[in-house]
Formats: sequence, structure tokens, C-alpha cells
Amino acid sequence: MKVNRNKYLLLNYIFLVCLLTLFLNDHFFKHEFSNFLTGKLSDITGIIILPLLLTYIFPKLKTHSVWMSAVLFIFWKSGYSEGAISLYNQYALIPITRVIDYSDLFVLLLLPIPYYIVQKIEGWRSIKIMRLHPLFVFIPSLFTLMATSPPPSFSYTVSRGNLQCGKCSFRVDYSQEEIVQKLKKNDIVFDTIFPISEKVLNKYPFFRKDDIHFYKIRRLIIDQDTLRNLDFAMRSIDDNKTIFYFNGMQVNKDVSSYKLMRKARKYYRKIIFTELKSSLKN
Repeated sequence: MKVNRNKYLLLNYIFLVCLLTLFLNDHFFKHEFSNFLTGKLSDITGIIILPLLLTYIFPKLKTHSVWMSAVLFIFWKSGYSEGAISLYNQYALIPITRVIDYSDLFVLLLLPIPYYIVQKIEGWRSIKIMRLHPLFVFIPSLFTLMATSPPPSFSYTVSRGNLQCGKCSFRVDYSQEEIVQKLKKNDIVFDTIFPISEKVLNKYPFFRKDDIHFYKIRRLIIDQDTLRNLDFAMRSIDDNKTIFYFNGMQVNKDVSSYKLMRKARKYYRKIIFTELKSSLKN
């Protein structure tokens, strides 16, 4: 029996704006502008998208999709979902995670918005997008919702410093042990070395094969710069291949604005990577 889906539940400007905002927030804004707004924006847009997506997939849920979305969101934000997430991640191609934060439940107050759209979409011509197949929106929607919240890589690219560089990395054709020894010969010595926690490994079992370790240098002098509390991580991708991450550091300069943070990140990333790569070649 043919299912009569209303394509305009997805093909409307509200849905597409929310979807684009969700994608940009998870993959750009959260990393570049870490603040209260970016922390909540994904939940705000997600709670509007979810009932529309549920109603499109299951047309018979038209009168129930909103309250079912509320139940799913509450379950997702609670500790009860941890077992389901762990089981899913053991077999998933795209692992998922989320932060338990009950303050996020305030977004449930926005559910009247998708409810109104579901009920009125048939006659609401001004927001409809014509001449586009719903699959062009449906498939990206699934991937975007699955990739929301911090990605698994967040577990080994976080830094406690006031300057963070979550996507700063380069590949080295040495093992982690070889890297440590080569840097030591050039007077770059790690003050602390420790493996990724067992709690994270239980959450992401596939990390075990990567042999992820954290490295910290309290003080490093490069030319005229004295750098402090540098955070690194290394992830083995083969017997003699390692991805080297510079996660962040403590700086005395003002990096309170996005422009200053970006400028400082670019500067320190350049001098640190230049020093590390030069030392590894010697």
C-alpha cells in the first residue's frame, strides 16, 4: 500500500533554515564560538525539526509526533539513554554522543512551532519550496541529526587552556614512542603522559585500537616565546603512523573575542607545528 507522505513537511523554509543552522552549529559555531548560545542552538533547532521529520516518515503520527518528540528528547537527555547509545556505537558507522544537561529541556517550550506547521502546512503556501525532491533534504537531515552534539573526537581534542585548537593536527610516520624519543633529543620533553580514560573507552570501544594518549608540556621556549601548559594528544593509526594533535594552551594575551582567538590560534599553531616538525626531522 502506498504511503501518502507530505513532502512539504521537509520542503519548507523553516525546516531548511533550522537544518542548516543545526549543521553549522555542530560543525563550525561550537568550535569557533564556544558560548551559551552555541551550546543551546542545536537543541533549539533540533526540537523543531524532529516532529516534522517524524510526521514525514510516519504520516499516521500526525496527531502524536509532537508529544512523542518530547518523550524522545527527554529520554535522549537523560542517563537512561546511555545503554542504548553504547550499544548503537558498537556497530554504527557514525558514532553518536550527547551531554546530559537537563537545562536543555527548556526547548520543549518551542514544540508549538512544529505543531502549528504540521497542522497548517497544507494551506501555508508561502513557506513551501517547490520543484525539489524531498530526498535531497531527508537524507542530509538524518546525517545531521545523528552527528549532533560533540563528536567522539571531542574526547581527545579538548584542552583546559584558554586558547583551544580542536582541529589542529598533522600526521607523522613514526610511532608514539619514537616521537617522544625524537622530541626528547631536541630538548622537548613531555611533563605528563597518560592514556585516554577507561570511561571514554567504554563509551567508544573502537578507540581501543587507536592507542590514544594525552601529553602535556608545562613550559616550552620557541625563539622568544615562552609557551605554558600545552596540551597534546596522539592517536596511532598504524604501527608506524600517528596523528599528532595540538589541543590548546594557556596564554596571557587577550583572546576574549573571536577575532583575537582566531589570530592567536593561527600564530601559535604555526610556530608550534614548525618547531615540532623540525625536531622530528632531526
